[in-house]
Amino acid sequence: MKIAIVGAGAVGLHLARSLSWEGHEVVIIDVDQELIDQVQSSMDVLAIRGNGTSISTLVKAGIQSADLLLAVTNVDEVNIVACMLAAQFGVATRIARIRNQEYSRPDTPVKLDKLGISQIIHPELESAREVARLIRYPNALDVVECANGRMYLVGLRLDNQSPVLDRPLRELSPTGEELPFRLVAVNRGGQTVIPGGDFLMKSHDIVYVICRTEDIDTVFKMSGKPHQAARNVMLLGGGIIGRMVAEQLEADKEHNIKLIESDIDKSEMAAQRLRNTMVVRSKGEMDVDILAQEGIDEMDIFAALTDDDENNIVTSLFARHLKVKRTVTLISKPLYMPIVQTIGLDAAVNERILTTDAILKYMRGGRIINISSLRGIRAEIIEFQAGPQSKVAGRHLRNIDFPEGVLVGAVDHQGEIEVAVGKTVIHSGDRVVVFSLERSLPKVEKLFA
Repeated sequence: MKIAIVGAGAVGLHLARSLSWEGHEVVIIDVDQELIDQVQSSMDVLAIRGNGTSISTLVKAGIQSADLLLAVTNVDEVNIVACMLAAQFGVATRIARIRNQEYSRPDTPVKLDKLGISQIIHPELESAREVARLIRYPNALDVVECANGRMYLVGLRLDNQSPVLDRPLRELSPTGEELPFRLVAVNRGGQTVIPGGDFLMKSHDIVYVICRTEDIDTVFKMSGKPHQAARNVMLLGGGIIGRMVAEQLEADKEHNIKLIESDIDKSEMAAQRLRNTMVVRSKGEMDVDILAQEGIDEMDIFAALTDDDENNIVTSLFARHLKVKRTVTLISKPLYMPIVQTIGLDAAVNERILTTDAILKYMRGGRIINISSLRGIRAEIIEFQAGPQSKVAGRHLRNIDFPEGVLVGAVDHQGEIEVAVGKTVIHSGDRVVVFSLERSLPKVEKLFA
């Protein structure tokens, strides 16, 4: 597939790297020469300096023969115009990164197809959903929905009290019954380990398991972290993401929510839109006195959701210092993500990575949910549908020669979810949830072709 990307920022670079790795022909366009130089020196893709709204630039990039356009600059108008031009050139699919929610409201009078847009991706909405999931499951480092919400991939850090430490996986079920989860990966000291039956889990391991939605509480108990709802929640930042998170949590009707915002307009808008959230105006974004006065030390969760990464990191560390049980930190700069665990933050949400993941998911027709944002693991959780001619159809898992770094987590047999074991049989039409390290993805895709 030939893919044109407009915008070589963090999202564009992430997309270009992932799509090039998968063997697509990629061309990327940006007005910033420094970013173009960065692409040319680090990736095997064509990089062109120019404006994505310029007809001559698009022609130079070969837009006439492109199958897909990804318009992912930071400017909505540029992304919209790029999609409109791509539609005129006959590009089949045009995906735009749009921050203005007016374009996606059900009552909007504007039709996306008239703007040349096949699909809109909302960075703030993706981030808000991720933050809300982490607040709902405060013991998890990561929570990813699979199989249309019927399964979860959960990341957990094991501590010294975990009952599963130093026990082989195959011995975790003393009755001999199948475990209600599948351990698919472990981050141990920054290294990714794909566990086998003899694998021993250690304290401080970050483990990733797949389980049915109804079994998630059992997974928490087995890890030594029983699920407890976060009653008292403090949100720092009343911008779009902060308001969206508060609205989602209000719908749960089980949280006491405080939202802290320094900007007059943002705080007034939050107060008008939110019905069951206490909105407090602070003197500044990093006003730790107001956080203390509003009882941050009594909170179950503190989420820092401002537009300032440094402010979010510092206030989250302040919350940790005051023994807040859980922190969630919004980070936009990818360079901060590797140090999150090192400096002691609980969970970080990266808007740019989530945007990239949403785009990749749509590109693959919803078959693949990208989870490259998982800490220290460059991998994907993939949902394949087994066809009658695929190499896995009609076979037991134990008899399939999967590439190194690949594990099947679950199989959806026409609505019946089965946590995968060696005797599991994949039938034609089944949806199969697969965990794959990045390097093994092309090989595993061939098995399901």
